[in-house]
Amino acid sequence: MPLKFRQRLNEFYSFFLQDFVKISILALFLRWKISIKFNLNHKHMRRIVLSISMVLLALTVFSQSAIYRQEARLGKIFLPIGEPVEDYVNMHVESNPFVNAIKAPDLVAGKTKYDLQSNYAMGRRMHVFPDGTIGAVWTMGLVDPTFPDRGTGYNYFNGTSWGPFPTSRVEGAVRTGWPSYQPYGPNGEIIVSHTGSATGGLIFHWRATKGTGAWNSFNLLGPAEVPNLLWPRMITSGENNETIHVIVLTAPSANGGVPYQGLDGALVYSRSSDGGVTWDPRNVVLDGVSANDLLRVRADTYAWAAAKGETIAFVVGDGYGDGIVMKSEDNGDNWTKMLYYESIDKFMNGSVEYPQHGGTDSYQHAVIDDLGRVHVAVGKQVHRTDGLGGMFYFPYSNGLLYWNETMAPLDTTKVGSGILDASTINPAYKLAEVVETANDSISGLLTPNYYASLTSMPQLVFDHQNKILYAFYSAITPGYVNSNDENYRHIWFRFSDDYGQTWSPYTDLHNDIFHLFSECVYPSASATINNKVHLLYQSDNFIGGSNRPDPPAHGHVDNDMVHLSINTVVGLKEQAAQIIGIDQVYPNPARNEAWVTVQVDKPMKAEVSIVNLIGQQVFKNTQEFGFGGTHRLQLDLSRFDAGVYFVRVSSGNQVVTRKIVVQ
Repeated sequence: MPLKFRQRLNEFYSFFLQDFVKISILALFLRWKISIKFNLNHKHMRRIVLSISMVLLALTVFSQSAIYRQEARLGKIFLPIGEPVEDYVNMHVESNPFVNAIKAPDLVAGKTKYDLQSNYAMGRRMHVFPDGTIGAVWTMGLVDPTFPDRGTGYNYFNGTSWGPFPTSRVEGAVRTGWPSYQPYGPNGEIIVSHTGSATGGLIFHWRATKGTGAWNSFNLLGPAEVPNLLWPRMITSGENNETIHVIVLTAPSANGGVPYQGLDGALVYSRSSDGGVTWDPRNVVLDGVSANDLLRVRADTYAWAAAKGETIAFVVGDGYGDGIVMKSEDNGDNWTKMLYYESIDKFMNGSVEYPQHGGTDSYQHAVIDDLGRVHVAVGKQVHRTDGLGGMFYFPYSNGLLYWNETMAPLDTTKVGSGILDASTINPAYKLAEVVETANDSISGLLTPNYYASLTSMPQLVFDHQNKILYAFYSAITPGYVNSNDENYRHIWFRFSDDYGQTWSPYTDLHNDIFHLFSECVYPSASATINNKVHLLYQSDNFIGGSNRPDPPAHGHVDNDMVHLSINTVVGLKEQAAQIIGIDQVYPNPARNEAWVTVQVDKPMKAEVSIVNLIGQQVFKNTQEFGFGGTHRLQLDLSRFDAGVYFVRVSSGNQVVTRKIVVQ
């Protein structure tokens, strides 16, 4: 049903209708009017009248938001944990009922019928070079249904336009998948993909001049016990991007491998500074992501942040166990482990029953800001286990989570156990949720095709010049539905000019008539920007994918790999002069400890104190803030009597206070 028609219908209903008798009269009236206007046959009219009657009846019975009226129903819907896909191919093919002409003339970089760009988190697929040229890659397959031609699709933007759409893979005769793309050398480029074989492992293609020339290649095999490596992620670092960093999974048993160092699928790290001639380290399981830290690493549940000088970092987590940040400040020689999500059981395997609780969906991404701090975004997902080995997720989980290393880890209390209700997320950790309006709400029929939350597939980009953090994500979008009344996904974004403390209003980047029937998924952003931020995403007219789940949502169809560019945020209004601000005290009320979020606009020393109701200072400490920005302080309240207190931060003649209740 067209948006305008549905909106007018809702308005008409809300003004005139009070009971079902009037709804029936309206339905008969609409049948007569529509049949005259569109000359529809009886079969079509019956479907239209039934749809109208059901919609109006639902509006009569339920007046609250669709999110809340579906919460109880969706609380009973959960699915087993999703299995990764490497080579599964659905043989069913059906025609596309929509026409491509309805889409906007986007900047399309290429095509693919193989539409599984990732099992979970996205790799780095696009890079904007200093001269404004762009390289982009994707997993491409054009020969359905078995895709013997699957491999890396590559195209180059010369500053004005994209080249011809590729019809053959970069790897020539070798069937591959899951490429990562990075700058390499002073003016070159490099791609890594997996071959899915013990003899090929990972295959790298590089050339000294981006956009032109023959590709050179070399391989990296896994450990002797598991030479087959799958689902790689790569970044380059150094002044000329000469150091190659790779994290990759040793093939699990389900993919022809064997357990390695206690993990059936171990995440291993390798580094080369001489073009793959030598690797040091090579296929190392880092302390922090070993069998002592997690039960499993699933396909694609990890992602690199772009390097900032000698600082590099990646995130990993399967959604049930801990969410881990591994960070190195010396280009990979030494590593520090941090938790961005602390699970109730980091070795959760279904053998212990855990009721409905908040976790993550493994679609995660990270970025390093100008101060060297890591920021993470990940989809919220509600889980449960049955104590009999069963692990389940709720496919309608709503919410995009945010963390940076000044914050305490997320946990089930901060994520909350609400499924559609994102208000259960602690506000400091909530980056986004589904946006409903007065006229458009979540459809009654939703399709969980990606094992992702309703707001997921995040990409973070940091503008180092203007100090702005961008967050892009793919989200269910109310008001945009297919013929089955299922919601399409669009790419949305928000930005923050205070290191993630507050965020701009929501922006739907596909909120136009040209994207009424566009499924926009798997965004991958360039870590570098010019006067625009750049993303590559996949789009077709069908909701869901053709390669998973099993059975998939639809057959193989043409997908566009679309280049999306967004103007950078400039000229932000200066905030009122404020040297110190207390932006949050959490939790509040508190029992044994609390966290205080303090913002300063320049380095300084300040006095942090706690004062009771009669003005007595019961705690005092001098705190040095080493940089302008957001700082998070921990308060020990274990020795305080229950009551009302005030947290006070002072510097010179400036004093800012916040009330806190101790239980």
